[in-house]
Amino acid sequence: MKKLLLCLFLAHFSLHLYAIDVEQLTDEAKNGNISSAITLAQFYESSHDQENAFIWYKQAAMLSVKAPMKDALQNNLNQNTSSQAIRTKEVYADILAPYTDQKTKHSVEQMLTKSFDISPYHMNYLLPFTYDASAGNDRRKSETKFQVSFQKPLAENFFGFNEIFMAGYTQTSWWQTSAESAPFRETNYQPEIFMIMPHFDKDSIIKAYQVGLLHESNGQGGNLSRSWNRIYAKAFLQYDGLLIAPRVWYRLRENEATDDNPNIQDYLGYGDLSLMYPWGEHSFTLLVRNNLKFNDENKGAVQFDWTFPLWENNLFGYLQLYSGYSESLIDYDKRSNRISIGFALSR
Repeated sequence: MKKLLLCLFLAHFSLHLYAIDVEQLTDEAKNGNISSAITLAQFYESSHDQENAFIWYKQAAMLSVKAPMKDALQNNLNQNTSSQAIRTKEVYADILAPYTDQKTKHSVEQMLTKSFDISPYHMNYLLPFTYDASAGNDRRKSETKFQVSFQKPLAENFFGFNEIFMAGYTQTSWWQTSAESAPFRETNYQPEIFMIMPHFDKDSIIKAYQVGLLHESNGQGGNLSRSWNRIYAKAFLQYDGLLIAPRVWYRLRENEATDDNPNIQDYLGYGDLSLMYPWGEHSFTLLVRNNLKFNDENKGAVQFDWTFPLWENNLFGYLQLYSGYSESLIDYDKRSNRISIGFALSR
């Protein structure tokens, strides 16, 4: 089961788009059809809907899987890994001088061809043009924004619930490319450790749970320093084609004398809600956050994402709209009204 779970989790690197009846396959998969569950996962992965694909891979892992299917998946994974390694070795063979010692040669090949078992986590994107109508006089309203995010499995099924322990890292930067010296205005770093576990009732709208420990800081010092630590719990629910992901968090206490942002929860609140809807080759996401203070101290934010296909399979157009507080840590207590356009490498 461990090998199958890992195989299903990694198999998305080699999937292709299928023309399928999603509603029919969903009913079949909920009734225990492993082939339908895998086909659904492949469809969502080919549509670059990582969240839905992961849910159906987990569903497939919990069902009874016959040996031939397991072997086929493993062989497919091995073949793709092998072909990637061969291509990488061929590229470097034209650059590096050959090693005559076989053990040394083998070590070099391992260093050149390993994939590190890393996959995208949150969106990876480049937004060359963004415009913040609320920006102050200390910065240009137009700048570039980009994000890099990845995850790596650490352990699986440790407690026997088909759970996976993961390490994740996300970095988001705001770059004043329209300024004369083009400085990086702000960069936020988010390393985290989390566990994701499937819900065991296959007929429930609840599909999976995630709990984690998240650190966030901006790497600056003095009055510009911002940081905080949270533990969070997240659920994944599916209603027809809509994926719903509510998340709540608790901020870990810090020394009041050294706290960079003691009132950050007045602006970021205690949780958020993500709504994700795939439609053909397009995907739409709405993120809503609010401090739930129903008076003149109410603060919140809304972000809308639209990704759409471009000329390359793994390249998407990306439109991002943001309105509210705390787009970045340095501006956690300031409002932004930003429109951004660019490219996404994952979604």
